[in-house]
Amino acid sequence: MKTKNVIFACLLSMAASYATAQQTAPSQRATITTEGDSIIIRKGSGNMRIRVYEEQPTDGESKEVEIYEGVYLERVESDKRTFLDALPFIPQKKKDNAYEPHNSGIFIGYSRMGNDFLSFDNSAKADLNLSRSWEFGFNVISLYHNFKKNPHWGLNFGVNWGYRSFSFDGNRVLLKADGQTYFAEGDEENSYSSSRLRHFFFRIPITLEWQQRLGRSNKLFFNIGPEFEIRHGVKSFTHINGGKKQRMGKDMYVNPVGVNLLAQAGYGDFGLYLRYSTTSLFQKDKGPEMSPYSFGIAWYW
Repeated sequence: MKTKNVIFACLLSMAASYATAQQTAPSQRATITTEGDSIIIRKGSGNMRIRVYEEQPTDGESKEVEIYEGVYLERVESDKRTFLDALPFIPQKKKDNAYEPHNSGIFIGYSRMGNDFLSFDNSAKADLNLSRSWEFGFNVISLYHNFKKNPHWGLNFGVNWGYRSFSFDGNRVLLKADGQTYFAEGDEENSYSSSRLRHFFFRIPITLEWQQRLGRSNKLFFNIGPEFEIRHGVKSFTHINGGKKQRMGKDMYVNPVGVNLLAQAGYGDFGLYLRYSTTSLFQKDKGPEMSPYSFGIAWYW
């Protein structure tokens, strides 16, 4: 029997009881247990107080947590006694035990290039300067679906916007010509330094998350899932012969849409993330085969 129906039946029973019997004590208490939940009804002078408790795992133990409290005022009409503000009502879980999605609020991390998917070796085609290859972004939209009000499992949906830059070491630059993007080596006439490729992005992560409350409110969490990436504003830059920064090309035959694998873990409002592109950064046969990935820290809101 559902908790709401049990409480409603109890109220009807108690109202009939009080209409025919005199109060013999300043406070009366009845406890009803149904499907692991506890419902406590306390009748005092002039009102009735109902508290509903639910068994929930806390710190590795099963404890009863209060999820609803209502006060019902007694009204006397002739020889009848009734209660105002009665059922139906729907118990609500306390906010500190509700499911909380962890889509990145603000994130920043290092960008790398792998030889192929899930290869963490630096690509032989691009020697990157790690300290100057980075990304940052922030969350624009955050949605979630909680499975049957379970505080541990949920599905997160989000939209992020941000910027990513790859900085190349050595005397080389990315150029675009004759339907190809390729690395050009410097010579005695032209030397290249601080070359880089950058782009902006929209990302749409869809992650399955597990979380467990530790302590009073903070939660340990882990989530993983695909992330769709829309790239725009792609440009290649370099410094020629130590001069000012110059743009060497745009678009660069980069795949405009990519799919990443995203994994995040953390505690409270802070965590770590790792994302890896499942496809090459450049279009097939139009650029070097390289799979970008990134890792860093995130603050969740």
